[in-house]
Amino acid sequence: MSTNQPNPNPPIDARKRELRHELLAQRRHTTDAERAAAGERCAASLFALPLFSKPRTTPLTMACHVSMGTEISTLPILNEAASRGIELLVPRLGSGREIGWSRLTSPDEVTALHHEHAAGDGHMPRPDEPDTGTLPAEALADADIIVLPALAVDHGGGRLGRGAGWYDHALEYARPAAPRIAMCWSCEFVVTPLPTQPHDMPVDAVLTPQHLVFIQ
Repeated sequence: MSTNQPNPNPPIDARKRELRHELLAQRRHTTDAERAAAGERCAASLFALPLFSKPRTTPLTMACHVSMGTEISTLPILNEAASRGIELLVPRLGSGREIGWSRLTSPDEVTALHHEHAAGDGHMPRPDEPDTGTLPAEALADADIIVLPALAVDHGGGRLGRGAGWYDHALEYARPAAPRIAMCWSCEFVVTPLPTQPHDMPVDAVLTPQHLVFIQ
């Protein structure tokens, strides 16, 4: 019997790696202009949520990633949040699964950020990080809403990330009431359940250039 037959049920890690490779290859066909325009549409859908129009006695706090490479640009979201006086928490990746955040409180701090392009040498770029102090992982408990990246999201809230487990670890510090909104392209919101493991944290909603959908 041949030992070279493909495994019909590969381990979950292998299935995740294959999916990541396919999705990242697909994203490389997008242009800078498309990513920027998609970011504008995502921002419009996000800020239409009632959360942003309710009267408040204290400022909202939003945690949001700084886009990089072929991700949809989050700069429109960050700029709009800053213009509304919303306090922002953006990731400080550290090394490995080390978690940290920076707090941005002014439009000028957001303007200093930029969207990284994919590295030409095949290595993934790191998201831009502000020149401000680093807060601990527990700072995420201050967030009223969390926007995070995804390579894919399924209709049950399963999320496929880049594989480092950074956000799965980070979300352990989130308040249960703070909606977790994963941002991806419309074709990456999939019906077929994604491979998941016990440490994978589900999301509450998916934000695409076409719509914002809360998962039941």
